[in-house]
Amino acid sequence: MSGASYDVNDIEEARVTFTKSNIKMIWTAKENLSILQLAEKAGLKPDFGCRSGMCGTCERKILKGQVYGPEGWEPQGIYICQSKPASAEIEIDL
Repeated sequence: MSGASYDVNDIEEARVTFTKSNIKMIWTAKENLSILQLAEKAGLKPDFGCRSGMCGTCERKILKGQVYGPEGWEPQGIYICQSKPASAEIEIDL
């Protein structure tokens, strides 16, 4: 985890690719959706349990880019229910 501060306004939009389903979406700071909510908006049905980052059911691997989650900057395994883009382009194993 980096000590860098994060503000959702740092990223206005991000290109999010769900690699297994080959779906590409644009995340916007205005909508401020979690990666899980964005996946659902795209019609995907990822596994999840609590939607609060506690159960680990929604954990996925990030293949490219960075996200911000409940613990700060996340480089690899992320809980998509709580994570939001922290770079302009991300790829998720979903």
